[in-house]
Amino acid sequence: MEIHEIEYGGYGKCLSLTNGIIQAIVTIEVGPRIISFSRCDTPDTSNIFFEDIERKHVSKGKVFDQLYGEGSCFYAYGGHRLWLSPEDYSSTYYPDNRPVVYSITEEGVTFTPSQEKRAIQTSFSVMMGDNSYDMMVVHTGKNVSKDMQMASLWALTMLRPEGTALIPQNPRKDGNLLQPNRQVSLWPYTDLHDNRLFLGNRFLALRQDLSQTHQMKVGTDCHSGWCLYQSGDFIFVKRYLHNVNAIYPDGGVSFEGFVSGDYLELETLSPLYRIAPGDSVRHVENLSLLYEPDRPMPDPSDEDALSQWVETIGI
Repeated sequence: MEIHEIEYGGYGKCLSLTNGIIQAIVTIEVGPRIISFSRCDTPDTSNIFFEDIERKHVSKGKVFDQLYGEGSCFYAYGGHRLWLSPEDYSSTYYPDNRPVVYSITEEGVTFTPSQEKRAIQTSFSVMMGDNSYDMMVVHTGKNVSKDMQMASLWALTMLRPEGTALIPQNPRKDGNLLQPNRQVSLWPYTDLHDNRLFLGNRFLALRQDLSQTHQMKVGTDCHSGWCLYQSGDFIFVKRYLHNVNAIYPDGGVSFEGFVSGDYLELETLSPLYRIAPGDSVRHVENLSLLYEPDRPMPDPSDEDALSQWVETIGI
């Protein structure tokens, strides 16, 4: 893996990581964010992630002034980030607007925000294998307080507009027909009649449409541990482990999808952990970027065709 510092877009100094097939760019003046993920070996080398160049997506106001100091802001920035769940202004939206510390190891690179004045210190490591179109991201949360903490690690990826996400539903027959086998969480602003949402028996699909600016969010307990997003000739895939015996936040879901007028977000969550002082927990994702020209996703209402399409691309 080749690693070197570069200037990138409106993000200043960043770290470029590449194995010659894929390239990840990580911010180190703020964040950290994996702000870009692209292929190097295809005619199209554009970024599959969303970049908030205009800094439109910002959280601020009286609550932030009280919690973090006058004029404090949380910027989404775009790309891939690590949050803490359950969502809360005092722990989730910590303003990460200062330089990042990074360390290079034999396995990859670890990125740690400047020391945060909160109970759990977050960081993530990026690793790439040779001749591979996927990378591993290991997210870590360490309890740096003197008290027991309860939290879930929450990995969020903001993706560029005009694409469609696909998430598998749990199998309808799992041996026990007397108990529910699928959890779906809905947020207050989610309209089940929204034409960007498809809720089927085998798949859940979400579509980003620049002409529709209202927000939508849905979560599910994705036992299969994968989700994907197709945009143009590229298919971005997230893989993670869902523990069927663990407790998850937000109604028991390990996957959440969020849609706005600018981007679509694929989010995965670890179980809720009780973290003792000095202890750390991890949440691992494998992020792949497939190049599949002339292989569009079928209409979500045709679940037979969707199943065949998923098999064809090797998910």
